[in-house]
Amino acid sequence: MGLLDKLKQLLASGQLRAACEGPAKLHEGDACEEIPFSTAKAGPTESEKQERIAQLTPREYDLYLLLLEGFTLKESAERLLIKYSTANTHMSGVYRKLGVKSRAQLIINYRYVSIENTRSPM
Repeated sequence: MGLLDKLKQLLASGQLRAACEGPAKLHEGDACEEIPFSTAKAGPTESEKQERIAQLTPREYDLYLLLLEGFTLKESAERLLIKYSTANTHMSGVYRKLGVKSRAQLIINYRYVSIENTRSPM
C-alpha cells in the first residue's frame, strides 16, 4: 500500500498516526501512537472569526475581501489605488489580526465566514 493510500485510510478511519521518526513510519507494520482527530487543536469558531474580521480597519477589510477572491497583492493594490508597499503593510495587519500566516491559510480558514453577519470594520 502506498503512502498516499495509507494516509487516505487513516483519514477515513478518523485517526491519525503520529510519525515517530518521519514519514517512513506510516508504512505497514510500523508502530506509532494513534491520535484521534478529537485531540487536534480546534480553530476559532464562526463568531470568533467574525469578531476578528470586525477588528480590521476599513482598508484592511477591503484588501481582505480581494485576497479572499484570489487577487494577487499587486492586483489588489491596483484595485485599491494604493502602492504595493502599502498593500503589503495592510496584508501584514490582516494576517496578524486574523491569526493566519499565509494567503492559503487565510482562504482556507475564512472563505466560508458569513460576511452578512460580520460587523463592519471600525
